[in-house]
Amino acid sequence: MDEQPLIAQLRDLMPPHDGAGDSVDWQEAERVWGVTFPQDYKEFVATYGEGETDAFLTFLVPGPAEGPVPSGGMAEETAEARRMWLEKAPAGYGSPATPPVIAWGVNARADLLCWVTDEQDPGRWPVAVWSRGDLAWSVHDCGMLEYLVRLFRGEIDPMWADDDGVRRFVHVREAQRLLAAGIDPDTGEPNPFADMFGPSWPGLTQGD
Repeated sequence: MDEQPLIAQLRDLMPPHDGAGDSVDWQEAERVWGVTFPQDYKEFVATYGEGETDAFLTFLVPGPAEGPVPSGGMAEETAEARRMWLEKAPAGYGSPATPPVIAWGVNARADLLCWVTDEQDPGRWPVAVWSRGDLAWSVHDCGMLEYLVRLFRGEIDPMWADDDGVRRFVHVREAQRLLAAGIDPDTGEPNPFADMFGPSWPGLTQGD
């Protein structure tokens, strides 16, 4: 790992487009979720926000509270992650009554990318990935930003190892704009039928 801040390293690997990033009421989000979110995740959300990279990996952001418990896509994926944790917790972590995982991403293989939240300091939360193919968890002793930098450099998943290109991130708002303009948000190529078949990835809804 080089000496640049992790967010700067990630920007080099996956440049954010104009208009990316989300503003989140973190005090409210943390009240609803009952945790303090990691600082590197807050940097990611401010820089990129809710969206997708390379038509493969979707990033989740806490939605507005609709009651006393979390709601929206992040809550739905977290519920699934907790179900998988209860069924088959990773070695050395046990299976507590309330699984200590929160999902922050999901990929096209339906793998879930999460934090293990059993440390009081969110800066020490490792990344845990539930693999649908292997039906197993893998735990990585690093935070979200470091995990993404290592992932996009091909150090974690071999699917990224042979591609030295720049990752293409598209925020959900930009995806909606592209669809309305007849452009496929996954490819950036013109497609006059792009908006006829609805959203193609989680979190993308038209007409919001």
